[in-house]
Formats: sequence, structure tokens, C-alpha cells
Amino acid sequence: MRVVLTVLDAFPHSAIQESATPNLWAQATEGAMASSGGESLMLSVTYSNHAAFATGLSPTETGHWGNWAWIDGEFVRTYDSGPRGRTVFDDCKEAGRRSVAVVGDHNLLATTGALVADDSWPPAGTPPEGTVLDAYGYPQDQAVVETASNIDLDADFLLFHLNESDTTMHMYGPESEAALVQYRKSDASYGSLVELLSSEWRDTVLITVSDHCQEPTEHPECVNLKRYAEIAGWPIQVRHDGTGATVVALHDVTGEEFALVESEIKRLDGVQDVILVARNVLLAWTEPNRMFGRGEPLTLGHHGSPRCTQQVAIVSGGHSAAKTLGRAITHSRPGTLTWAPTIRRLLGI
Repeated sequence: MRVVLTVLDAFPHSAIQESATPNLWAQATEGAMASSGGESLMLSVTYSNHAAFATGLSPTETGHWGNWAWIDGEFVRTYDSGPRGRTVFDDCKEAGRRSVAVVGDHNLLATTGALVADDSWPPAGTPPEGTVLDAYGYPQDQAVVETASNIDLDADFLLFHLNESDTTMHMYGPESEAALVQYRKSDASYGSLVELLSSEWRDTVLITVSDHCQEPTEHPECVNLKRYAEIAGWPIQVRHDGTGATVVALHDVTGEEFALVESEIKRLDGVQDVILVARNVLLAWTEPNRMFGRGEPLTLGHHGSPRCTQQVAIVSGGHSAAKTLGRAITHSRPGTLTWAPTIRRLLGI
């Protein structure tokens, strides 16, 4: 059996339609699609969800609350911390199974632990000179497809990732004409990847997901939670993460003091709500159309809040296990933490 996990970054479940995204629609109808999509971790951001795709571990176990992780008393970028747990790639290596990763966000190789794969691209997590990049400096979808077409895909586990949908929505907003055009383009690139799998389709289980979706961030002023905390002298550290934010109590803060901070954050203009997710960690999110940051927003679309947790979740393929798994996701909504244990079970690793 070959298991393929394909991630379309930020791609919205609601965009999958027969006329607009025929390749995704074909896999959804020939296989199975979760009717309400999947559900991401909170925060609904890229790196923490990808790390969990590979490990199956929750943020309470890894410190990966968002694109910034809280590890050993400080915030670090999640891709700099690595997956913080055993990955599917580790299991494949130990079991003598071949694994491959081709991704459109080069930081994901470190995030998912895919640098130990038998074949990974971009090499060493750096796009080679001459790679066609998008406006944010990530390899374009066509580069991913071209690379995948020149790699031996006879492997037990494959990870594909297409990034351009996320970049386009950041730049123009998820409801823009540019985004609608990009959905079609991403679907075409996805179709090319599926075609590359056709020679061994009868032995393939294809899992197609997104890590989160996006929402408009058109309000002219960001919510600067970090600055509020500094002015108020709150005993916390804050990391803005789009329409979400991670708030961590300093080590000497009492539960009563932290509860007071939580209540004060809820009162701030532009903040919709805050939840306590660990003894010393709060997750906050903005009102619709707002994002955290300084000054004017730099994007017209972003993610991080609970409004962006819906994922694409499709299972297809020619192997009989695809039908069994497809039935499972139509009866029980899958989420980010579903996939690593599922892949391990399918491969017997």
C-alpha cells in the first residue's frame, strides 16, 4: 500500500464545486469527503497544524500553539523547533519504508520532520536557484508538480504540499476574484499530482486536506495586543498570529492574576474572545475583519481564529482501505490529529 497525504494550504472546503474545482470534486465523489470538512487545531495556522499532521501530537504535548511555539520558557518559530515528537517519517525510516516529501513551503520540511525522508524537496529546505517563487518567496505550485514528476513516487508514504492558494488569499482576500482564479489553478495543479499517482492507483490511498482556511482582514487598523500588555504591565508574553494570538503567563504568575489578565483581554476593542487551553496559556482571537499586529494590516486575508478551522478532508484511491477510511470520515468529522495515527495504521508502522 502507498499512502499519499496532499495538503492544499488554506484551501477552503466551501470552494470545492464540480464546475470550479473538477479535480478535487472527482476525488470527493469517487472517494469520500467529510460533509463539514475537517477541523484544524487552534490556532488555525500553518506550521502547528503541519507538525501535528506528521506527529499526531497535540499542542499541550509539543508547545506548538501556532506559527510560534512556546518551548523552554520562550517563543520560537515552530519550524525552527522541529516537530517535537516522533513523526511518520521517523517511523517509515525505522521500518525500512520509503518516504518522499515535495512541498511548496520549504519551511515545512523542518516542521514535519521530512528532512529525514528518502527524498525531499526543496533540498535541505532551501529552494534551489532558478525555482519559480510566489510573491512571498515560496515555490509556486508548478515547481512542486514539476519536481514531483521527476522523483520516484514508488514509495510507502508521500507528502505533497501546494502553497499558492494561501499566498493569494493573504494578498487579495479569500473572497476576491484573484482567490477564485487561484482556486481553479490550485485544483489544476492538484489534478496533475493525482495523475502522477495513476500508474499505482490500485495500491494507493490518497488523503487530501487543507491545514485551515482564511477570512477577510479588511479593517484598517490591527489589534495590538502585545502593546496593550506592555502598557498595562501584564505579566505575560504575547505572539500575534494573524487573527489569533498566543498569550503565555510568566512563570511566577498566580492563577488568580492570569484569570484577571484573561478578563481584561476580553474587554479590549477588537478582541472577540479568549480561551484558557493550558494552565499558563491563553488563545485569543479578533472580531471579524480584524487581525492582530501593529498599525495597518499587511494582508487582506488571514487566519488564526476559530472562524478558520474548517479544513478540506477527502479520502480517495484505488486500494480497498480507501473506502473504509472514506466511510469513517463521513460518519465522524476528522481533524488535524486524525491523520498521523491513520497513516501509521494503514502502513502498519
